[in-house]
Amino acid sequence: MMSGRENLQLINEHIQQVRAEYEEAGLRLGELNRRLDALRLETNERYRKLARLRLDHLQAGQLVSRLEETDHAILVLVEKLKQAREDMEEQIKASISRQGQLEEQRKDLEQRRDEAGEAMQRQLEMTRKRMAETADYRLQEERVQQALAVARHADEKASTAEKEELEKTKPYEADSLFMYLWNRRYLTPDYQAGWLTRRLDDWVAQLIDFRRNRANYHMLQELPRRLREHAAQAQQTAQLEVQALEAMEKQAAEADGIVELQSKIQEIEKQIEQLDAEIEAEEARHRNLLQEQTVLHGAEDPLSRQIIDLQITALQHEELNNLLRQARATPRPEDDIVVGQLQQIQQQQVQIEAEIQSLKHFLEQRQRNLAELEELRRRYRQNGYDAYNSSFPGDFALGALLGGMLEGLMNSDMVWREVGRHHRGGGHGGGWGRHGSRSRESGEDSEGFGGGGFRTGDGF
Repeated sequence: MMSGRENLQLINEHIQQVRAEYEEAGLRLGELNRRLDALRLETNERYRKLARLRLDHLQAGQLVSRLEETDHAILVLVEKLKQAREDMEEQIKASISRQGQLEEQRKDLEQRRDEAGEAMQRQLEMTRKRMAETADYRLQEERVQQALAVARHADEKASTAEKEELEKTKPYEADSLFMYLWNRRYLTPDYQAGWLTRRLDDWVAQLIDFRRNRANYHMLQELPRRLREHAAQAQQTAQLEVQALEAMEKQAAEADGIVELQSKIQEIEKQIEQLDAEIEAEEARHRNLLQEQTVLHGAEDPLSRQIIDLQITALQHEELNNLLRQARATPRPEDDIVVGQLQQIQQQQVQIEAEIQSLKHFLEQRQRNLAELEELRRRYRQNGYDAYNSSFPGDFALGALLGGMLEGLMNSDMVWREVGRHHRGGGHGGGWGRHGSRSRESGEDSEGFGGGGFRTGDGF
């Protein structure tokens, strides 16, 4: 058996894991883009060196000057980009800190709610024992059980008769002559026909013994209807007896201060609901900040695009292309060293760009994971699965389901269905409320507060 709190902690751990992996991948992406920027600047430096080796003083000076102007413009933009990234990191840290504060406030409210719930459960048990010792309550419980037994028996008889009606009326309904007279209301005050038709109908009725068969067919139809009416009356009687018992329980609950405890729990639940709205809003803000940070680290923001455009424009200049072709065509040791360095830089750029694409894909996946995990936690809390009396069977492997989510094998809806299917509310049974009445909405036996408290009809 696992408690609802333990499974909530498991969800929280996976959220923290995803956030940590996201942060680590984001930092790695930023580092790779900075290395890429550095390699592009280094490429410019190699071209400047090559220009000094290959061109005359005037030509080299012009080309070097142009490359240096580009480098200066790039460095200014890089500094702005660095500041933007630092500002974003500060905002993300502030959001995480705010979420931590809200979570601590929620834990405090959860503890207060659960303490009040446990106190109410204890008081319910004490009141149950006290009431069970009174003759009036025991007598009313017996009346409830008897009335429910009668109602169940009547319902079973009515259901059996309804099934038998479907089978036993088939031969009558398959006889076209019988159904002809039945539909014409023959032998009833509603029957209307001329003298010739009457004589023919009389002849047909004698031929098929309609009078006797009509009585049997009528009885087959009437019996299930009357039995169902009796079952409905028996159910009404049972419900009245249950309500009388609930009234006794409610009176005892009010006398023992259970109403005040319940009101306290409801007030705390309202505070938790308001806090959850704040948490949800801050989580949404945090996800947006992470997306913006990914854009910055992924060099997809306006500043990064400006830097890349400047670098590409500088490196695609025809003079540089001619310079590189001449250096490759002429076997000079000094040129060969620089050309080799440029080739190494290009290879490094290809490797880094491949890793950047892989990291971007990973970050997109973790963004989806984080959103789905936070949505799962929100639904888990909203349904009270983190309450003190919430539990799950020991063979329910929530960790495996969450792992499947992170691998993309499941989504939050699929995991939530499994959570709901395995959830066991009211893990501390043994109280009142097992009167066997049917819930209007769920159609299942209702068991009162916490699955083991009073069945007062007011939520106890």
